[in-house]
Amino acid sequence: MADTLASTLEKLKREASDLSEFLSDDEGDAFDVAALKSEEDAFVNDFSTCVIIDKAPVVTKLKYDKLLAMFNRLIAQIGPLVAIDMPYLPAKAGVEPETAGCLFLEFENDADAKKAVTTLHNFALDKRHTLQVYLYADMLKYANTPDKYTPPAKPEFQPRPNLTNWLADPSGRDMFVLRHGTETELYWSDQGRPTIEYAGEREKSSGKQWCSQYVKWSPSGTYLTTFHPQGIALWGGNSWDKVARFAHKHVNTAVFSPQENYLITANGIEGENSITIWDIRSGKLLRSFAMGGNPNVLDTPFKWSADDRFVARRNKDAITIYELPSMKLLDKKSLKADGVADFFWSPSGSSTLAYWAPEVGNNPARVSLVELPSRREIRQKNLFNVSECQLLWHPSGRYLSVKVIRHSKSKKTTFTNFEIFRTAESLVPVEMLEIKDTIRAFAWEPKGSRFAVIHGESATRSNVSFYDCNGGKKNNEVTLLYTLTEKTCNALFWSPLGNNVVLAGLGEMNGIMEFWDVDEKQSLSIQEHFKFTHLEWDPSGRVVATSVCQPINNFNAKYTMDNGYNLWTFQGKLLEEKRKELFYQFIWRPRPKSLLSDAEYKKVIKNLAKYQKKFNELDKQREKERQEAEAAAKQALIDSFRARLAQRKSAASSRRAAYIALVDGYDSQDDKEFVVQTTTRDEIIEQTEQVVRK
Repeated sequence: MADTLASTLEKLKREASDLSEFLSDDEGDAFDVAALKSEEDAFVNDFSTCVIIDKAPVVTKLKYDKLLAMFNRLIAQIGPLVAIDMPYLPAKAGVEPETAGCLFLEFENDADAKKAVTTLHNFALDKRHTLQVYLYADMLKYANTPDKYTPPAKPEFQPRPNLTNWLADPSGRDMFVLRHGTETELYWSDQGRPTIEYAGEREKSSGKQWCSQYVKWSPSGTYLTTFHPQGIALWGGNSWDKVARFAHKHVNTAVFSPQENYLITANGIEGENSITIWDIRSGKLLRSFAMGGNPNVLDTPFKWSADDRFVARRNKDAITIYELPSMKLLDKKSLKADGVADFFWSPSGSSTLAYWAPEVGNNPARVSLVELPSRREIRQKNLFNVSECQLLWHPSGRYLSVKVIRHSKSKKTTFTNFEIFRTAESLVPVEMLEIKDTIRAFAWEPKGSRFAVIHGESATRSNVSFYDCNGGKKNNEVTLLYTLTEKTCNALFWSPLGNNVVLAGLGEMNGIMEFWDVDEKQSLSIQEHFKFTHLEWDPSGRVVATSVCQPINNFNAKYTMDNGYNLWTFQGKLLEEKRKELFYQFIWRPRPKSLLSDAEYKKVIKNLAKYQKKFNELDKQREKERQEAEAAAKQALIDSFRARLAQRKSAASSRRAAYIALVDGYDSQDDKEFVVQTTTRDEIIEQTEQVVRK
């Protein structure tokens, strides 16, 4: 193999050195010999479009043409070729010549050459031949590696910023980001009172805008993502330094892996690099994909497994799963899933995938749960007369809700039922819950086993039912807890800690909100934020933010008067009301998953009074300090005014003599300059006093 490479390289060099013999003697300007030599060197040394395929089958002349034609068909899917060569080994007496088991390719551009390496490397041609594909330039680099090892210079240590220091805030405050106009601002929320943290002052001082598009937090709040025409940037640490950047022109989508190890960026533009996958810490591009030029490939975005081991994409009749960080196809084949319509990974640590496929002919619709990487199907449920399915995992991964919209045999009417999969139990039992009314909304309680459903035929007055998956005599049945009737709501927002929920009326209901305590079965308060478009709980479950936002690239006059946000307590008490023009985003900073187990969490809740005393004292101390600071600020303002007044009086006194001289010695502040006259009559009809000048 090495002899073949060396002889081919020597042949290329000889052809390049003889290039001048084929140049015609033009009658115009003389040749620039130095420039010609430079071009020859570039021709000889530029192998960026050349690729070597090794481990190919070794064949005789009889099968040569057939094998070469097969490789031509395989490579034609990558890009146009300039040349392809499959050399023979040196002939031996009495032995039929055989190929060297390698091919040399030259593509029209280096992009196709790189694509050939990523596509064909480790490609299984058959059971005995797995191709090894390399760039020719890389082979030269390795061939020219010196025999004597020279250790590289030790780079200077560059400390990385502490990206989790905000979690050590003594008061346990939460943070949020605002995008409005040209501003991007970060605030601490101290019991609903915002305190500015950073507003891009460093960028403003250099004449730059911190972010001109949307912003986004990573799943655990470690990074703040800003979008730019050239790509995206990640920010973090105490001083909000730029900790990473990823070049991807016109990027409009960024999807972090759950553990924040990897990142997907996409720009929605047809091309070979429409979707790119990155390693966040190293900044390395792991792989890029086209948006979906192949008509047999659907444009569904990639989805991450909860443990960052896999990333998957839906194709026709299959789910393509890649391993991280190699980005190699899992077991070199896709997961077969005939007619798959959608899929979702379990949010728990296990790599379990759920997907559904609609009815085709006599085959029923089905929901399947598959364990990876074993590909073992742990549960399948067949469904009949199905129009659509919607899959929603419980945040803990213990339950999977499948909302099934069924139709009658005539397909004139539809009805809904829920299939509840208990994924944490042996054999994954499934329960069916049928609700005859139209379903308006469904939401799991983040902590616990309950869920809530808004249902009803009226679009403005609906019922809200609360269910528990751990009901019944053995705590293993889906049980109706109670139903609220005639509620003005069409959306549900559970507190991250459970129990409290906001029943919201969005859109035509004009922003009505009811703060509800599920355990106590009572309404805490009913409030209104006119035409609010977004509602989000803070990670602690103490504060609710409602906001009226407008699209960043689409001015809409109907939002102009109401743009801004409100902050509420979990009981519905208004804490803060802010109006801002051109308001685009309000996003709470997420927190990492708690390290406490469910048992430890329940223990903390049980002994909350013990911890509450400590925090109440801290709250009183902070409130006292705030009041003292406020009083000190007012006193400083008063002192400043009095000092200014004394200064002005002193200045006026120093100019008094000059002023009196200008008015011929008349002093308006001397009482002797005035005479008081009183007019008196026997019958006093009127009495006046008049001050006249002497």
